[in-house]
Amino acid sequence: MANKEITKKQFEFLEHEFNYLEKEGVISQQEKVRMLDSYDVKGNLSFITILLSIGALLLGLGVLTFVASNWIYLSKAVKFLLIIACLSGVNFAGVKVQVRFPKTSRSLHYAGILIFGAGIFLIEQMFNISINFNSSFLLWAIGTVFIGYYLKDVFVLLFTSFLLFIYINGSIFVDETSYPLAILVFLPALYIMLKKFDYPKYLTFFINALAINTIALFLMEFVPKLEFENSNTIVLSILFVLGIVLAYIPVRAKLQDITHIQGHILHGITALFLTFDFSIWFPLAYFVFLLYLILKGSLTSIVIICALIFRYYIYSFDFLPKSLTFIIGGIMLIGFGFFFENQRKKGGKLNE
Repeated sequence: MANKEITKKQFEFLEHEFNYLEKEGVISQQEKVRMLDSYDVKGNLSFITILLSIGALLLGLGVLTFVASNWIYLSKAVKFLLIIACLSGVNFAGVKVQVRFPKTSRSLHYAGILIFGAGIFLIEQMFNISINFNSSFLLWAIGTVFIGYYLKDVFVLLFTSFLLFIYINGSIFVDETSYPLAILVFLPALYIMLKKFDYPKYLTFFINALAINTIALFLMEFVPKLEFENSNTIVLSILFVLGIVLAYIPVRAKLQDITHIQGHILHGITALFLTFDFSIWFPLAYFVFLLYLILKGSLTSIVIICALIFRYYIYSFDFLPKSLTFIIGGIMLIGFGFFFENQRKKGGKLNE
C-alpha cells in the first residue's frame, strides 16, 4: 500500500491522537509507529525555499533596473549581448547546481524567467519592433512553459497561466487581426501537463479558468458577427448553459470539486446578468433551481442567492422598504444555516 500524503498539520494531529491512544492502552507503541509510517508529510514551502525565491526575485529585478537605468549609455550590440549573457548565465548556473543544490537551482531559473520576459520588451524597444503588447506576453509564456515542464514546477506553470490571461484578454484592446489563436495550442498542452503533474489544485483552477475565459472571449468575438439581434444575450445564455454542464459533468475525482464549483460560479454570474434581459420568470425559475441545489448540499448556491437578493435589492426602493429586503434575506440565510446544521447532525454530506 502506497503511503498517503498529508499536510504537516494533519500529521501532527494524528501523532497527538495516536500518542493519546497509546497512553490509554488502546494501541501499542509498535502499532502507533506502524500507523504513522503509513503517511508521508507533503513538502511545504520551507524557509530556504522562500528565501531563495525572494532572492531570485531581487536578482531579476536588480539586473533589470541596472540595465534600464544605463540603457541609453549602451550600444545596441552591448545591450543585446548583456541580455543574452544574463539569461544564459543564470540558467546555466541553475543547471550546474541542480543536483547538489536543487532549491538554489530553481531560484536561479526563476530569475532567468524574469530576465527572459524583460529581455523580450527591451529587445523590442532596442530594434523598434512593433508588435501588439499581448504578443510579447505570448512570447514570454512560450519560454516559461518549457521551463515549467523541465523543472516540473507548478508555480512556473501558474505564472505561465497568468501571462496567457494577459495575452488573451489584451487582444480586446488591439485590432481584430491579433485574435489570440495561439491559446488553442496552449490549452491542450497545459491540460496534458496538468495530467502529468497529477492535477495540483491551484494549477487546475487557473487552467480551467483560462479555458472558460477563452471560450467567453471566442463567443464575444464571433457571435456578434452572425448579426443576431441580441448577441449579448446569446453569449450569456451559452455561458450559462456551459456553467450548468460544468457543475455536473463527470470528471476525474481530483478535478471534480474545482470544476463543479467553477461551473456553479459561472452559471451564477451569467444568470445575474440574464435577469436584466429576461422576464421575471427566469429569475423565479432560477431561484427554485438554486433552492434545489441547496437541498442537495450546495453551499455555493447560497452565495449566488445572496447575490440575487442584492441585485433585486437595488430595484426594491420604489415598492419595498430596503429594511424588509434585509429581513427577508436574513431569515432565508438563517433558514439555510438551520437546514445544513440539521442535515449535518443526521449525517448528511455537503457538496462544496
